[in-house]
Amino acid sequence: MGAVVGFAVGYLLGTQAGREGLEELVASWKVISESDEVRDLVAGGMAAARDLVAHGRGALAERIQPERARLHRVA
Repeated sequence: MGAVVGFAVGYLLGTQAGREGLEELVASWKVISESDEVRDLVAGGMAAARDLVAHGRGALAERIQPERARLHRVA
């Protein structure tokens, strides 16, 4: 998360530094976006989104068909 904040600050400073500052900013973004920290952040966000969708799907199924939603198939 610190990398994203660092990028935002770099962006603000880079816009005032002209073309060279912008080029440095682009290079920094490439390093940041490929970092393990950002990959972990994205993976965590994706996992949370999947859990939220699964929970919502279950709640929706329960509202649509309450008696069927209570029956769970055992694999």
